[in-house]
Amino acid sequence: MAFQSSLHAQLLQKVFNPSAQEISRPLAESILALDFPEEEAARAEELSSKANEGTLSEQERAELEAYVNISDLLAHWQSRARYALQRSA
Repeated sequence: MAFQSSLHAQLLQKVFNPSAQEISRPLAESILALDFPEEEAARAEELSSKANEGTLSEQERAELEAYVNISDLLAHWQSRARYALQRSA
């Protein structure tokens, strides 16, 4: 299961990986506005706390991995968006 989640994130990153020149200002600003809804962020925090306590079930471990993968992917896109905005300034 872990491999599958990681593979999904890697493939998404390859598909949605425009160069800084291909990111328009409106697109960059939209990417920077993306974030987990409050309820989902709270769930990720809850799972993270359980992981630190060593009390995650296998299903929760897979769920947390999905949150981490998507968070990493979002951070990558937002980094590229910030770079694109700097280049266009």
